[in-house]
Amino acid sequence: MLGTERGEEKLRVVDFGPAPGATSRTPRTARSWLGGTGDDSNLSSRRNHYCSNRVSTAKYNYFTFLPKFLYIMFSRAAYFYFLVQMCLSWWNEVSPFGGIGFTMALVFVLAVSGIKEIVEDVKRHQFDRVTNQSTAHVVRLDKDQELGVEIADRKWEDVRVGEIILVMDGEEIPADCLCLHTAVENTCYVNTANLDGETNLKIKRAMRGAELCSEEVQSGGHGHNGEETGAHAGGSTREGPHQQSALVSSAARARTMRDLDGMRDQASKLAQIQGQVHCEQPSAHLHNFKGYVSVTSNPWVGAGDAETGGQGAGKFPLDMGEMMLRGTRLMNSGYAFGLVVYTGKETRIFMNNSETPNKQSSMENFLNIQIVILAIIQIVICIACGVMSYVWRGKVGFDSYYLMYDKFVQNNYPNDGVYIIVYIITFWILLSSMLPISLLVSLEVVRFAQCISFINFDPSMRVDNEDTSRWPKARNSNVNDDLARISYVFSDKTGTLTSNEMQLRMMSAGMTQLGDGKHKFEDVEPDDPATEVARDFDPRLWECYQEIGSVEQIVDCLELGVPTDSSAVTDASGPLAAQVLKFFTSMALCHSVLPETDGEGNVTGYQGPSPDEVCIANTMKQLGWVFKGNKSNVMYLDVLGKKCKFRLLNVLEFSSDRKRMSVIVQDQRKNIFLICKGADTVMIPRTLYGEGTNATSQEEVDRIVHDYSCKGLRCLMFGAKQLGLEEWKSWNAEFQKAANDIENREERMAERMDEIEAGLHFLGITAVEDKLQEEVPESIQILRDARIKVWVITGDKQETAINIGIACKLISDQERLMVLNETGKDRLRSMVQGHLEDLREGKASAGASTDGRDRELVIDGKTLAVVLSDDSLSKAFASLGALCDCVLVCRASPAQKAAIVTMMKAHERSKCIEGKPWGLKWTGVLDHMISNKVLSIGDGANDVPMIQRADIGVGIVGKEGRQASNNSDFSIARFRFLVRLLLVHGQTTQYRNANLIKYSFYKNIAISVMMLYYQFYCGFSGQPSIDMLTLNFYNTVFTAIPIVIFSLMDSPVECLETLMKYPKIYNTSRTLHTGIFWKAQIKAFVDAAICFFIPYYATFYSGSDSIDGLYAVGRISYVALQAVVTLEVLMIARHYTTLFIAFVLYSWFIVFPFFYLFDWSMQILRVPDPGQAGMSTQIFSSAAAWLQMICVIGLSIGLRFSEKGFKVIFYPDDVQIISEMEVGQGKAEAIKASLLNKRLPGVKNANGGP
Repeated sequence: MLGTERGEEKLRVVDFGPAPGATSRTPRTARSWLGGTGDDSNLSSRRNHYCSNRVSTAKYNYFTFLPKFLYIMFSRAAYFYFLVQMCLSWWNEVSPFGGIGFTMALVFVLAVSGIKEIVEDVKRHQFDRVTNQSTAHVVRLDKDQELGVEIADRKWEDVRVGEIILVMDGEEIPADCLCLHTAVENTCYVNTANLDGETNLKIKRAMRGAELCSEEVQSGGHGHNGEETGAHAGGSTREGPHQQSALVSSAARARTMRDLDGMRDQASKLAQIQGQVHCEQPSAHLHNFKGYVSVTSNPWVGAGDAETGGQGAGKFPLDMGEMMLRGTRLMNSGYAFGLVVYTGKETRIFMNNSETPNKQSSMENFLNIQIVILAIIQIVICIACGVMSYVWRGKVGFDSYYLMYDKFVQNNYPNDGVYIIVYIITFWILLSSMLPISLLVSLEVVRFAQCISFINFDPSMRVDNEDTSRWPKARNSNVNDDLARISYVFSDKTGTLTSNEMQLRMMSAGMTQLGDGKHKFEDVEPDDPATEVARDFDPRLWECYQEIGSVEQIVDCLELGVPTDSSAVTDASGPLAAQVLKFFTSMALCHSVLPETDGEGNVTGYQGPSPDEVCIANTMKQLGWVFKGNKSNVMYLDVLGKKCKFRLLNVLEFSSDRKRMSVIVQDQRKNIFLICKGADTVMIPRTLYGEGTNATSQEEVDRIVHDYSCKGLRCLMFGAKQLGLEEWKSWNAEFQKAANDIENREERMAERMDEIEAGLHFLGITAVEDKLQEEVPESIQILRDARIKVWVITGDKQETAINIGIACKLISDQERLMVLNETGKDRLRSMVQGHLEDLREGKASAGASTDGRDRELVIDGKTLAVVLSDDSLSKAFASLGALCDCVLVCRASPAQKAAIVTMMKAHERSKCIEGKPWGLKWTGVLDHMISNKVLSIGDGANDVPMIQRADIGVGIVGKEGRQASNNSDFSIARFRFLVRLLLVHGQTTQYRNANLIKYSFYKNIAISVMMLYYQFYCGFSGQPSIDMLTLNFYNTVFTAIPIVIFSLMDSPVECLETLMKYPKIYNTSRTLHTGIFWKAQIKAFVDAAICFFIPYYATFYSGSDSIDGLYAVGRISYVALQAVVTLEVLMIARHYTTLFIAFVLYSWFIVFPFFYLFDWSMQILRVPDPGQAGMSTQIFSSAAAWLQMICVIGLSIGLRFSEKGFKVIFYPDDVQIISEMEVGQGKAEAIKASLLNKRLPGVKNANGGP
């Protein structure tokens, strides 16, 4: 077999079957087996038409690493800046240093980044190698020509489109395949955890048209008692993975796995089926697949009419129910054969491997801004120094005979303009260390270490399950700092605030409400009798069980079908009993769950894609309606101990757009029924009301739904109707035509489903509770105390959403709630403007006032759609939402979640520039870049757009899979961990990294300014007072380690838990903004002045052998500055450890052996530099030099102690106050608490007092 692609049809066509002219008994040749024409060259070109199944997730290889890595690095502005600087340093006429120093510094930084990239990429290569060399079982020509085909092992990377592969139980599927045949009942089960994180098994069925006359098919039958039913003969089919059966036992799996001859025989039969698969081009959709199979010959099954769904030759639709995707694992199924359709990077799993959007943190934005500002300052200084050099040459230089300015020598350009430009470049190179090249690597390493060491292994954020432990995971270390700058949290509800563990609390059978909401089905023991469970749930239900009566009556009622108007039901039991029987049977049939059984075949539970469905199925099992499984499209029920069966004709799948699902079943008397369940918003308009129906009026149904919603319960509404055989056949024929339409399949199928799902008879309503996760109310209250605006976006009904909002403390008082339920644009605009005016004026309106009461807003999906459709209304609503403490959005669609995040981000950006003069609007944009960040948190695939659109996305690993987690910046297991992530890790990371940035600039500016001061004494000649090697060691060795240790070990408070006790200080301690940053840099100018001027003026010339030369003074100043800069780390730290102090002292004292080694190396290598030869020995043995260094260090550190003491005593920040309260006692603690309460009203001290 091999595929051919036809561009004009925009479809992929995969041919399968024997070569032209071959028969079922004709041994295959290699070319006929591959669907070739006998031409080797044609065969080769067709085999290479599709991509290989070999995959590579690595970024580099041996040949591309260096150019690609360098391109990536130098695409960043900072690295390109240093590259230009390095190149100019080799220009001897302008560079004050040798080029080797700058080159070594840049190479060192690139080497660190390169090693990190190599380590990460080697892991990718190793993973790719294991994957590509895994073993696949491919059906191919048997060399001895006796059996026709054989099953041979081949590497995954050699699997091709059009080949048939065999997948054994427990094996991963190597490519995207169409299921052709399975061990039992033409169905199999796959685990999709690698694809979407969901652990429940998904059922896959063999594609129609590839049926074999095997024992399984014959014994399974297609109707009751092994015969075709009239309905099925008419051409029934199903959409979606719903052909369920009991899971294959381990003994059966072992037997089928040993039956190699049988599998080879099945493979030989499959190879005789001839036809083409027409399917869509490769896409990333995990739940949708378009295509059809055109079977021209199947010698094992009689031909039929394809349009009516008959078996044999014909055209049959394909959907995701027949697709086995790469990366999924076959489970509990024995074996399965598949036809390869997509390979390699065209498979779904790899087309979904899109990278998370690149996000820059506010710290990076701030860093880029300060680099630009500093570069401008540097350029101004260089221009000024160039001009001063020109002026000095004219006034002093020409008169100094020893400078020989009267002769043309190097750098003495006669052209004034050239002279100034050359010296501007010289000073630019001289002051190049103002921009810290080591900061780029340090910040990257520190962030990575903070994620690995602290966030990913925080035991307080770990959840232990029965079989594994879930740890938090930081997936994007670039945005660690922004965790301390969050102003908005946009949260999903189901699975995020709630546990996604559904429990049925109440129900309505017809118009009769059952249960009081207090009974807990989760506490029911497996061996409790169904009648007793029913009695505990509602005594009236127990009475219904008694009224239903004898076994014959139960079976008779079921044989009459699910909801029927037959009087036999009513006569056999009371009206409520009849409603219960209809309703319960409908709930037991309308679902997509799989039964789990023990060794004896007893159902122990269910698996399914929807927690609601699993909950209802488990509840029905406890109440006596046990779904036993599906075999050959026959659904088996055990009703109060007696066996019943229904034929499954169609499944109309659930989708987020439809908000409902339906099944069409046929009972033993050939009556056909449609059973539908869904959200009340879509079911109520499709239900019949009035006389002759189960619902007296729509108002009564609305009242029941409202009552349940007010209790915070999720509602599902059930309805059904009876279909005539001809009516169903006619509809099904149109439905199959729609399913075969590749271009407009969804639209046409939706029309057919809407057509049949109308005029339903009301059956009942289920009310399911989704429990809040632990500590959700407390967590939301902490977030609100931290002045973070919380938006909860849910698809629930408004009453349900409000009650859940009250339960989780999102809403404090329902009476003062602002509610927007208006679809008229003008009316809605006036309501929004009215609320805005009241909030801005501080008047009491709908709960908004200045008396400390919360400002809370509720809006539904329809109203939000109107808001989003109008730009001016959207801006007004965003302004209103920004003034509210919390917002609850109900009945929202997945698309609206992302739109809300985008809207509020745009509002915050516009708010920063609002009211600023045109020339200063850029400052507002900069303010927005470093403040008021937006965070989104969710657990499902429908939350991914919202997560990616936010500044920070947090995914919760839950029962809806890992798609939200895989596309997030941070992954956590519970909502309550968000508080610790923001208040502890966010504030700690920002504190550390902010000081890292300030300190890195401080130390670099200090050394550069010290050399700048010397220019006033050397005629602005660009002469450095420090040699290049010593200057490079200053950045990369002497001052690099202490600040890294600080960034990994220090914290704003001694006990990090304290940060969670005082949420009001969140985002108030501005450890890094423009004012604080430049205050630290002014300190660099002062320290540089102290370290330069004191040694300079304290040194006098005393002969040719003295230590008062240029490099001697420079070295004394250098050692003193290095000490001051190193000890500065101790001044900014708040907590000291032995390791931290040891590294600080080590970084200072290592300078002494370095200089001794420097002198020794010059002597050994006989470097001709008389100005520095033996200088270190003389300096460190000179009392004058030591006295100068002690004076410099003492004065500088003394000033820092005075400044810090003054600030701590008179102007402490909030964190400093809390830190002292943490260790304070008695009167001191009371004073500090009083001071803190004045600054932050309402904050409590560590003991819980006011």
